[in-house]
Amino acid sequence: MSHFNRLIILIAFFTIPAILAATHNRAGEITYVQTGPLSIRMTITTYTKTSSVGADRDSLRIFWGDGTSEMVARSNGNGEPLPNNLKKNLYIADHTYPGRGTYTLSMFDPNRIGDILNVNPPNSISVPFFLQTQLTILNPQFQGVNSSAVLLQPPIDYACVGQPFIHNPNAFDPEGDSLSYQLVVPLQDNNTEVPRYSYPNLIEPGPNNQISLDPRTGDFIWDSPQKAGEYNIAIRINEYRNGVLI
Repeated sequence: MSHFNRLIILIAFFTIPAILAATHNRAGEITYVQTGPLSIRMTITTYTKTSSVGADRDSLRIFWGDGTSEMVARSNGNGEPLPNNLKKNLYIADHTYPGRGTYTLSMFDPNRIGDILNVNPPNSISVPFFLQTQLTILNPQFQGVNSSAVLLQPPIDYACVGQPFIHNPNAFDPEGDSLSYQLVVPLQDNNTEVPRYSYPNLIEPGPNNQISLDPRTGDFIWDSPQKAGEYNIAIRINEYRNGVLI
């Protein structure tokens, strides 16, 4: 595979513009495990550009959704270097909520990488990187506990121009809840979509450039990419218990 026909798919799972001098965040996700009646252990996983030393984050601020926030130190040292100028970062913290209910966890980083073809082209560097997930704390006596889906496939993938591409987050739910998948526009802040977003099939569109997301299996299929470069997609994973969205 030559350098000129490869493209990188950057995925945010759910999941204040400024001109920036450093690029950094490529993809990420927020997951959590319920550890007590009102308590969770949250993990933010980000995939960043290893060479962007000036924008490296030894800690991130997590917004818990109950009016509080906290700086969370990186849990895996200086991050885990991966091939292709990529680094995996983990930020883990525990939190106790004031009561049962639904809360939105989120994180914000001003440093999204530059040159993404389908986010505010040609200035994706000016668009912040933002992740969010929703948590519903149930009554454990009657409804059990509620942890997020576990995603076994990293949200970075590679494709070739002119070749069909398939990505699946390979998700499962620890409590056996049902999952469905939805393609959405990536966010730059709370309920704020990134500007000038195009779904990947709209970059050099045509009859041979089509995308789909199977809502039951989570298969994202792109048949076929037409232009090399970096792309962002965002997948919302919905969780149902006994047919009720939680």
